[in-house]
Amino acid sequence: MVEGRTPGQTPSDGGRPPAGPPSGPLSTPSAQDPPPLRRRVLLVAVVGGLVLVVGLVGVLIGAGAFGGGDRGGGTAGDSPPPPPVSASPSGPSSTPRTSSPPTPSSPASRAAAGEGDTRAFGQTQGYEDGVEVTVSAPAPFTPSDSAAGHMEGNQAVALQITVHNGGDQRLDLATVVVQVRDGEGREGARVFGGAPPHLGLGLSGTLLPGKKAVGGYGFDMPPAGKLVLDVEVKVGPDRPALFWSGDVG
Repeated sequence: MVEGRTPGQTPSDGGRPPAGPPSGPLSTPSAQDPPPLRRRVLLVAVVGGLVLVVGLVGVLIGAGAFGGGDRGGGTAGDSPPPPPVSASPSGPSSTPRTSSPPTPSSPASRAAAGEGDTRAFGQTQGYEDGVEVTVSAPAPFTPSDSAAGHMEGNQAVALQITVHNGGDQRLDLATVVVQVRDGEGREGARVFGGAPPHLGLGLSGTLLPGKKAVGGYGFDMPPAGKLVLDVEVKVGPDRPALFWSGDVG
């Protein structure tokens, strides 16, 4: 035994521990743990796949692939058209009376339609709101000295106008306008007062529903061989004019 040496040491190492790590790996990474980069890539792929699946399901639901069209999810063109509304003959109608075609035998319908038919004196014409007008046959008369509006040489004629309010509203008779022309289109002037005694201001005041009013009118007409008179009556600004025509008796 050599003095001064310890067991396990050689003379060449001088008693120092061996330099460097021992041969072979001290620790080996587990083959089952993926590196951090691979885990991030795997996480992004999984999230992207979920987003894609959710989007695809939403598109299929919106397109009605799961029976949504049967619950009102279809387009407007797939819904059946509404059934036609049939008007009941006995039920109330909201159609205005003026929209219905006029009856040939009804003077009220013709007047409301604005056809302007000329009637004979003594006949009644009316409107669809129930207002009716009658013009009597005109007759010649000799105005008194107190009458206004007559000129010497002219022919004075008198007539009566009857208005019946068959509607449900009050009627302002001041809106009644009467014009008279002879066969040549010459307009007559009003004659007021004097003989006959019923000549006055004509129709005036207010006519209640269901009532009638009679007004006397006198007109001064230019001289003519055989006097033919055309009478136009207009009741208010919203109704068309009515016409009568005939010889003066």
